[in-house]
Formats: sequence, C-alpha cells, structure tokens
Amino acid sequence: MNRTLALAVAALGLTAPVPSRAEEVVDVEEAETVVRLYDQWRFQEADRKLTELERTHPGEPHTLYAEGYERFLSGDYPAAVAKLKAAGAGMPVKELLTLVEGAQTSIEGHQARRSPHFVIRFPPEDAVIADYALEVLEAAASALQADLGFVATRPIPVDILRSPVDLALVTALSTDDVERTGTIAVSKWGRIMLSTPRAMRLGYDWLDSLSHELVHYAVASATHDRAPVWLQEGFAKFLEHRWRDPPGLALTPSLQHLLAKGLAAHKLISFDAMHPSMAKLPRAEDASLAFAEVTTAIALLFTGGGMPVLRNVLAMIAEGADARMAVARAYGGSGTWADFEKAWRAFMTAQHYKIVPGFEAISPTYRKDSAIAARRAPVEDEATPERTGAERFLRLGNMLLARGRVRAASAEYEKGAKEAGPAYWLFSVKLGRTYLAMGLADKALQAVASAQSLYPEVPWPHLIAGQALLAKGDAAGAVAPLLASLAANPFDPSVHCSLAEAYKKLPADAATTSKRQRAERDCRALGR
Repeated sequence: MNRTLALAVAALGLTAPVPSRAEEVVDVEEAETVVRLYDQWRFQEADRKLTELERTHPGEPHTLYAEGYERFLSGDYPAAVAKLKAAGAGMPVKELLTLVEGAQTSIEGHQARRSPHFVIRFPPEDAVIADYALEVLEAAASALQADLGFVATRPIPVDILRSPVDLALVTALSTDDVERTGTIAVSKWGRIMLSTPRAMRLGYDWLDSLSHELVHYAVASATHDRAPVWLQEGFAKFLEHRWRDPPGLALTPSLQHLLAKGLAAHKLISFDAMHPSMAKLPRAEDASLAFAEVTTAIALLFTGGGMPVLRNVLAMIAEGADARMAVARAYGGSGTWADFEKAWRAFMTAQHYKIVPGFEAISPTYRKDSAIAARRAPVEDEATPERTGAERFLRLGNMLLARGRVRAASAEYEKGAKEAGPAYWLFSVKLGRTYLAMGLADKALQAVASAQSLYPEVPWPHLIAGQALLAKGDAAGAVAPLLASLAANPFDPSVHCSLAEAYKKLPADAATTSKRQRAERDCRALGR
C-alpha cells in the first residue's frame, strides 16, 4: 500500500482496500503532504498544498480524494460526497464516505447562520439558539486568542444535532457510547458537533459546551493534534467559561461532589483509562469524575504561572514532546511526572471539596426516544426520578396544582421538601412556582436558593428566581438568573418572555433594546 493510503487510513481509523496496480504507480507525494497537514490541523499550509496539487494533478484520484477530505473538514458534505465518489475505488473511500454521508444526513433540512468565524447549522425548531451560540463562540474565540494565541484561519462549521443517534453518525462513536456517558459534543475533523439541549432531560450547559469544544479546536490547532485526550479535556474544561469569566478553577457542585467521593474512596479515573475518549468510559459518572480530575491538573499548572505556562505546554507538545513530560517540565520542580502527579493529588485534596449527603451529582442524560422525536422542550417533571417516600407528596401536589388548588399544593410540596431534604431540587422548583402563583415572591426566592447553589446546571430554579425578582420590581437583578436558565434550556418560552419584560423595564440604550427585541421575537416564536 502506498504512503498516501497509509496516512489517510491511519488518520481516519479506516480499513484499507487492496490497492490496484495503477494506483501503485501514481505519484502521490503531494497528496500525502496534503492529507498529513489537514490531519495536523495545519489548515492554511494544507490549503496551499492542495491548491498546488490541483494545479499539477487535476482530476487524478489522489487529488480528488484530498479534495473530498478537505470538503468534509469544511462541512461541505455534498461536495465531499461528489469528490470521494469521483476518486474511485483506488482510494480508501468507503469508510470515509460513510462518515460524510452520515454527517450529511444528520443536518438534512437544517438552517444556517454565520458570524465572522463560524457557520452554525441547526434544526429549524432550534432557531432561537443561533444568535446566542454565535455570540458565545465569537467571545470564546476572542478569549482564546488572548489566552493561547489561537486565531481561526477558516470558518468553523458548528452542527447542532437532534439526537444521540445523529451524534454517533458524525463521530464514529456508537449510540451506546454517546448515551451511556452522556456525551453531548465533539470537536473533530475540523468542526464542532453538538447535541441540541432539547435532547437532554435537564437541557444542559450548551453555551459553555460550545466554548468547551472550541478550546478543543484551539488545542488541536496549537499542538498539531498531538495532545492526548486527558490533556485536551483538561484544557477544554478549565477554559470553557472564558467567554464569560476570568480564568480559574470553577468546578460545579456536582463535579466537586464526585471528586470528593473519588478521593475519599481512592478511586480516581486514571489518565490511561480516559484514552481514546471519555465516551468510552463505563458510566456517565466516571466521565464526569474524569473531567473533574483533568480540570484540576490544568488548574495546578495555571496557578504556577498563568497562561504562559499553558502555552508552553502546548508548544512543547507541538514540537514532539510527550504530554506528561511537557506538563512536568512546565510545572517545574524536578521536572518529573511522578512529582507533578504527587503535587496534583495534594492540590485536589487542598480544595477541600465535600461529599454532600443526599446529593445526586448531575451528569448529562438523554431523554427517551419518544420525547426526542416529539421535539418538545425539556420539562421538570420528566427530569428527576421518583424517590420512595417523598414522591407521594409530589404526586398529590401536582394533582392539586392541576386543579388550581395552589395553596393546598404548596402544603404537599412543603411536606415533600422536608422529607426529601434540600438536595432534592424538584421540590424547590414546585414550591417556587406555587409561591409565585400565590404572589409570595420572597418565599419563591427562598425556596429555590439552595437548588440554584447546589444545581446551577438545572434551568428551572434560575427561571423562578428571575421571575420572582421581576415580581419584586428588580428587573436588573432578574436578567442574570434568566440568562442562566436560558443557558441550560433555551426552549422554554417563559424564559424569553420574562427576559423581554426585564429588558423593557431597564434604561433603553441600543444594546438593551436589541436584547429586548430578540427576547420578544423568541417569546413569540416559541408560542407565547
């Protein structure tokens, strides 16, 4: 087999065909270079080489294959299919063509919107997310330029997908891998692919996830895609909030809880076990624990020298250094991995994260197939499993609320909240809703306060807090919790309608007016 086929097969994880005699004599050196450069995320160099290849070997099978691969990376799936089919059987087309056709199927009927550096494609029913997504991606790109020197050299395709089946189609993962570990997004083959928050039981932190995947893109570009999974994920998790906050360690309570449990039981996920993907770990809880671990490893590096240290690690890996050696050298001390690992374990322990009794750590969980197919927005009653004992109060409260007996419903929810404890967030939401209906805004705020703190990734406590602040006349204070709710579940019309109300009550400068108009548009679009 010639070297072009070897490179392409190795890069894509494909099975090589038996080469023909004609293929063996074709001069493919230029195509080898193009494939290698694209696989190293050196897109500008690869584009120049491909242009030269098209000039010197137009229409030849290896040129068509390279062109098809480039079109695949660019997200132009119809053109990629045409080029790969034209390349013929002499090229390793079959497996790549399956991926391209799967990607094309996954975005069939999607709409598109552009910004200076991104092209986002989304299902029509998800249109409300497009503007927010592009704003966050551009803000994240700006932060990554300052942090890591990252500059997007080509428009980055971002595909929003309807289901775990679609995510599996475009990533070469199995649907079981995706669902078992709650995998929601992937940055691979020069683009970002993300499951819609509509597909998840609680929604999920989709804006941070977009930023997370962009960090992957930046790290792959900076290291020529040589960084191992654990380092990639550590950088991505540590920097995913940079579009909105300064750099620093900011684990959610769920991740803190899992890390505290892992340390106490001496059962951490090894870096080797994270290879080749977090999606291959046995459980969603294992994947979440692994994310917590690698984030603290990068945080330790950052505390020793800020962004210059992180840049140094990436530069060493780009030059061919082993990732563990690069991290150990950048950290300092003896420069050995053993010393870094010892310091890292001490650093994790020094965070003093606590195991919260009764707390259920939240990992992304896909909805049932029927709920995904119906394309309904996530709702709180589908989100949390019943618990023996407390669920009787939940059922009775829901029945009373449905009959308009708000005060009686609140009494049942109060009983359930007392029995279940503060870690059971659904009672906080139910109480918040009933107190709002009764005109008791202060009690609604008190009801959801612990849930907001313990479960910041759940949308409904934030929504109720925002609505309660609006009821109290604090429009400015209402905006942040309403946006936090939108950042997990953007398909709830009451979020957008409440935002429109809040913006309407704020001083009317150009930015606020624009935000109000968008919120009003989305409120109408979602049916309110």
